[in-house]
Amino acid sequence: MDRTLSTTDVPVRFLGAVLLTGRIPWRVAPQDPRVSYALYVPHSAYSVKYTADATVDDIKSRSAADKLPLVVWIHGTARDASPITTDLADFAEANKCACLAPLFPANMDGPSDLDAYKLVLQSRTLRSDLVLLAILDEVAACWPGIATDRIYLGGFSGGGQFAHRFLYLHPDRLAAVGVGAPGRPTFLDETQPWPAGIRDAESLAGKQVDKAAIARVPIQLAIGSEDSAVHGGKEFWVWLKELKAKRAKEAEETGQKEVKETGNTAALPLSFGSRLDSIRELQRQWKEDGIESTLNVVDGFAHEGKGVRPHILEFLKTRIEADAAKE
Repeated sequence: MDRTLSTTDVPVRFLGAVLLTGRIPWRVAPQDPRVSYALYVPHSAYSVKYTADATVDDIKSRSAADKLPLVVWIHGTARDASPITTDLADFAEANKCACLAPLFPANMDGPSDLDAYKLVLQSRTLRSDLVLLAILDEVAACWPGIATDRIYLGGFSGGGQFAHRFLYLHPDRLAAVGVGAPGRPTFLDETQPWPAGIRDAESLAGKQVDKAAIARVPIQLAIGSEDSAVHGGKEFWVWLKELKAKRAKEAEETGQKEVKETGNTAALPLSFGSRLDSIRELQRQWKEDGIESTLNVVDGFAHEGKGVRPHILEFLKTRIEADAAKE
């Protein structure tokens, strides 16, 4: 097996030529080849942090202040074009950080699967949190000058769902998190099963949800001021309920095994209304558990990533600057 090519193997002046700085080509996730990730590493900033005569051990032993911070952005359900090719590259250059964006394609958990990645747990075939952790391990090996122990995580819509569920399971890996407009959030409710609550999180993830550790992570909630419409409209949810019932009946009549939904989606409400109401309720319940967060309501936008993402990135920027000032 070929040894991983690290930036410590390449003279600084050649890092761009071997595509280890700048816009890195899409890479296959090491734990699950169905997933890929894009990465942007600003050459000038990385070169300042990195010296050609440093060994891997030298760089790994440095503090986070001596490495490039890493911002990770999680896409929404529509899986639009990677922001690495748009605003994240400019963000990385302007703020002297690296940016990473994984792609969890649809249909990973079945022919109609849109949700497996954002549920994090209870997919039949995917643990998206572990896939991200494996990606971070690979980045640490190939780019030891990037800080991967604690990342700055953000996501919108389905990405916001992933972000806060990752927070519940891995607060120790987060320097800050920005949660944008999650449609059906997981509440810290120990009476409800995942993903509606956290009753069975320990049995599913092999670890407890540590509310005290979550409270130590700077958290931003962000949403558009007009994000109050029922997703798809009320008639959509009536149709969807009827479709599910029809398919279940057909499977029973034909004796065929019904293709189940991804994970325990039955634990979530079939429909959901105002994301604005649900994110406010999430903040309220967090506060009862001693978890503080800031809520940024972006005036004039509905469920639109283009309006909310800049505010999440601005929050992550302020956290990067605050952490750098501590060192």
